[in-house]
Amino acid sequence: MNKHFEWAFGYCAARGYVEPVAATLPSALWFDAGKPDQTGRFILGNASGKAAAAAFAAVDAPHIYVDIAAPRDAILPHVPPHWQPRDPMWLMAAGTEIPAERPTPDFMIEVDEGAHRLEAVARHTDGSLAARGVLGIHGATAVYDQIVTEPQFARRGLGSAIMAELGRLAARRGIAESLLVATADGKALYERLGWTLRSDIVSVISPPA
Repeated sequence: MNKHFEWAFGYCAARGYVEPVAATLPSALWFDAGKPDQTGRFILGNASGKAAAAAFAAVDAPHIYVDIAAPRDAILPHVPPHWQPRDPMWLMAAGTEIPAERPTPDFMIEVDEGAHRLEAVARHTDGSLAARGVLGIHGATAVYDQIVTEPQFARRGLGSAIMAELGRLAARRGIAESLLVATADGKALYERLGWTLRSDIVSVISPPA
């Protein structure tokens, strides 16, 4: 299974979605998202511009996301009119080594553990929400998702602390590799924590009805 497909299974676990299934498109997965602005999502994995064009042509419903692990300049020329390309994203990977985080003495991290999903929440000593993050587990792969720090608590090492706590718990479960899809806002943080780039991710949305 390619890394983008592995990410999709862990992502669905993190979000509480039903597991992806093989799509009618060649070498693709599909999962329902069930949201007004995202009905569902095709994951093409590593695909050429020609394969992406075929996938776009097969979509006949609004608010469908199509994600492709490929350089943007190879895919964007094939995006149909009125489809909306999302901002650049990157598939990133890390091993089992857990980096040390800065001390966060004014914050308490609590973790809610499920069979395939972990959620860590950092709260300030006054009780206010400071940061959170989710980890989905599929087999020996962990997928980090929704690592968010509230603006008033930025630059205090909370994102690193959340990820380190989730990483420690994942390691106890025998996780061999971790994956995430980073936006431009998070990419620099993850690189500082030792994550490596695996591929560009191009994501586009079919137009409203």
